[in-house]
Amino acid sequence: MKVTPRGLLLIGLWLLALGIGIMIGRQQSPSSREISVSEDAPATSGASSDNRSGSPSLSNQSSGLSRKRSVSSPEQHDRIEAARFQMAEILNTSNRIERTRQLIQFIDQLDPSEYEGVVSGFRESGWVDYNRSEYVMLISAWMSQDPHSAIDYFEQSEPDGWSRKTAIAAWAAEDPEAAAGAIDGLKDEGDVNDWIVGLAQGMARNDPAGALQSLQRLPANETRKQAIRTILPEVVSRGTDFAGKWVEMIEEPKLQREAATRLARPLADRDPVAAAEWIREINTVGTRRDASEVVADVYAANDIEGARLWTESLPPDTMTEAAEGVAKHLARQDPAEAAQWLQNLGDDPDLDGARILFLREAGSQDPQIALDSVPTLSKSSDQERYYRDILKTWSKTDKQAAIAWAIDNAATLPPKVVKSIVPKGQRPE
Repeated sequence: MKVTPRGLLLIGLWLLALGIGIMIGRQQSPSSREISVSEDAPATSGASSDNRSGSPSLSNQSSGLSRKRSVSSPEQHDRIEAARFQMAEILNTSNRIERTRQLIQFIDQLDPSEYEGVVSGFRESGWVDYNRSEYVMLISAWMSQDPHSAIDYFEQSEPDGWSRKTAIAAWAAEDPEAAAGAIDGLKDEGDVNDWIVGLAQGMARNDPAGALQSLQRLPANETRKQAIRTILPEVVSRGTDFAGKWVEMIEEPKLQREAATRLARPLADRDPVAAAEWIREINTVGTRRDASEVVADVYAANDIEGARLWTESLPPDTMTEAAEGVAKHLARQDPAEAAQWLQNLGDDPDLDGARILFLREAGSQDPQIALDSVPTLSKSSDQERYYRDILKTWSKTDKQAAIAWAIDNAATLPPKVVKSIVPKGQRPE
């Protein structure tokens, strides 16, 4: 379900109020949940009416649905125990297809009032880690039958946040506005609010652009960062054209660079040529540079010649970063050719990243070619370090050859390097 523009605005306002409320709540009482629920009394789901003065009417509608833990009758208790026993038998079915078929039939006949008992039994028995896909099916079905009871349960008893994310994501995929209204005012512990992350994940299944627009109204905190990360698989599945437009929607430069870098590898794994063209279309220099390094690494691993030509065609501010992936893979194939290629790219100090990757790869394969390339590094401290590292590695396999090279080139080597590799009696005067 794609969210309407009005829906995006409402969701954004809810998320903003929720995100700010959580931050304030943590400052006031960082060690407590601020919510207590008795077994036979309705639970308050967050802030008072004063704190919700800007919330839309949908949130008021959801608050009218009583959130309470029902006290089961003996008959209901027996039904829940029978359902738990049936669930155990299903999970013990070795054939996965048959297990899934039985689980669907089991879920179809569950009464909404029985879900809490079955879900709690699932968790108490330790099945979640071993049967996670079945658990997702179960809580997704609960959310479709009685979402407010499910939210109440996970708010009070969920220890790690994963079930909260999964539950609200299932509902948000079907009705994001209702899901947003239901979690309005709910607090969460830790640095990340799992309700918001799950809401974004569910929204993104149908509308990753809309999910991003809503999240950008949140404060720039860890919750927003994690929520945006959950959207990335949906962005990747829509291809490079969509990914390019989506990345450009991110307003904060640092977050945009991180998102593009995280998208780069899965996009390049799917189609390195298309990912390479995506890099060319990115407008922001910092974002383009960071993502190009990742794409080049994947591209060069699949097609070294294609990656070389693409790198050489990029703007200079991006070519120096993309060269890193090519230099690494080319050095593994032919250190001499890699050294020459890097020299042909020029003497820009920004190429030092590519030169260092080349030296790390070539140093163990052809130490003489690597040592001859050390002076291309722009910093003397880096030159001294890599002279020392390569000679040390070389001396482990051919000590006399390493010493002989150091003696022959002592006049141009840093004195500390000569001292570290050449025995005292053999050092040139």
